[in-house]
Amino acid sequence: MNRERRALTRAGLKATAARERIFQLLESALPERHHLSADDIYARLRQSGERMGISSIYRVLTDLEDAGLVHRHHFDRHTMGRSLFELADGAEHDHMVCVETGRILEFQDPLIEARQRAIAERHGFEVVGRKLVIRVRRAGADRAP
Repeated sequence: MNRERRALTRAGLKATAARERIFQLLESALPERHHLSADDIYARLRQSGERMGISSIYRVLTDLEDAGLVHRHHFDRHTMGRSLFELADGAEHDHMVCVETGRILEFQDPLIEARQRAIAERHGFEVVGRKLVIRVRRAGADRAP
């Protein structure tokens, strides 16, 4: 059984060809830490000669998100309102988004994670999920008044 099929089955999803293929595309983006939109996935499928409708892609992405296999992000105006997706690989991380270029950078900081847990605990909660997006621009970049 291939890796995609095992992950889908463990998450309680039927391992359809569409789910496996989209999982593969998201997995192939992991080493470069790319975040893909449904349109990106559609374009990659078309480039490889595969046919899948955009509504099917959105449906599969929603299924994968509901199963906890994928994270959906809405970063800012540079994504033009589109959702971006990445595999939930188990590594907690946060994001910085450049407000000028739209570049997305991932980072990990144990101090930030510990502080978030401490804040939740101080209010009588425990952290079950978290998202931190810091909007940035290059230090010293010229800015219009």
